[in-house]
Amino acid sequence: MKENMQNPFAFSNYVTGESFCNRNKELAELLKYIKGSQNVLLFSHRRFGKSSLIQQVFSKIKGKGLNIGAMHVELYGTISEKDFITRIFQGLNQLESNLERLLKSVSKALSKIKLDLSIDSITGTASISPSFAAVNEKVILEELMNILLKYSQKRKLVIAFDEFQEVANYTEEGFEKRLRSLIQQHSNICYIFSGSQQHLITEMFNSNSRAFYKLADSFPLGKIETEHYIPWIKNLFRRKNVHLPVELIEEIVARFENHPMYIQNFFFHLWEIPGNKEYSPEIIKKLEYTIIEKKNLEYTVLWETLSINQKKTLKLILLNNGANLFNADSLKSVNLKTGSLVTKALSSLVKKEIIAKNGTYIIQDILFKKWLQKTLSL
Repeated sequence: MKENMQNPFAFSNYVTGESFCNRNKELAELLKYIKGSQNVLLFSHRRFGKSSLIQQVFSKIKGKGLNIGAMHVELYGTISEKDFITRIFQGLNQLESNLERLLKSVSKALSKIKLDLSIDSITGTASISPSFAAVNEKVILEELMNILLKYSQKRKLVIAFDEFQEVANYTEEGFEKRLRSLIQQHSNICYIFSGSQQHLITEMFNSNSRAFYKLADSFPLGKIETEHYIPWIKNLFRRKNVHLPVELIEEIVARFENHPMYIQNFFFHLWEIPGNKEYSPEIIKKLEYTIIEKKNLEYTVLWETLSINQKKTLKLILLNNGANLFNADSLKSVNLKTGSLVTKALSSLVKKEIIAKNGTYIIQDILFKKWLQKTLSL
């Protein structure tokens, strides 16, 4: 094994390039939407790799030399229309890397609006943002979307709004309706609306009382199949002169329920174990235990914030694999007297993003699930 060989597994940031596992079908489908300028609603459970998929398809566009401009707008943490506008402005340098040309084109379009220039202290990247003083943000939003329209007249664009469900919490009256009316005018732009709070984002696009009703085609992102993990993992470990048996990979993937982030996390730590020996079942169990133990304080704090009925309901989900939760014997097994208590607890746990409903109820954080099983001696 070469000294200081870089660990190819990644889990805390965007995962692209060789660290990105397969998803060839999803990449091909997304590219079709982008080429056809059709809007997409990309959603999944948390940490399934939505943002990484977006970054990977952007890399494909660049690698294929396609004349398509790509912009990724991270909306997580935004709380208002002003924040939304600012994030898009900050992303404009992805469409126009030349600062002088960017300033010129934006200044021309926003002749009545003062612009502020800022430099990212870490990356050194320059970005612009509008001054909202004495200017109504409704006007700025309209002008900003017109800038995107003008860029799209020169070449196709794809604009990804990540964690788009944040928009549902903005308090400005009529914002969603105004944004939809502007987006509908853009015939040469593919908008990707991405989100992980499924109950929120799917309601935004599937409820006929909401502004974004049927504005985008649903694109649910599932788990990665085991058959795709096997060759990818084996090939990466060959660099370390380590042979991983197919059976071992299948066991690890099953342990983490085919969840992309947790599998990346586990194999990152497995890679770091020194030497090129065969990995025994004992090593796998010990490593899993170590990873869970590192989260002990975090999970203890989370557990202590829950009500007694929420704790009982989590135990109920574990005991029944998320199904038949209102069965009389099931309720009795965790000492819950009525189904209404479960209903209320389930609603709270969904809002906290601790659980999600996908046919049955599942605990989204697989490590938290394993910690619960250990803590509750299940």
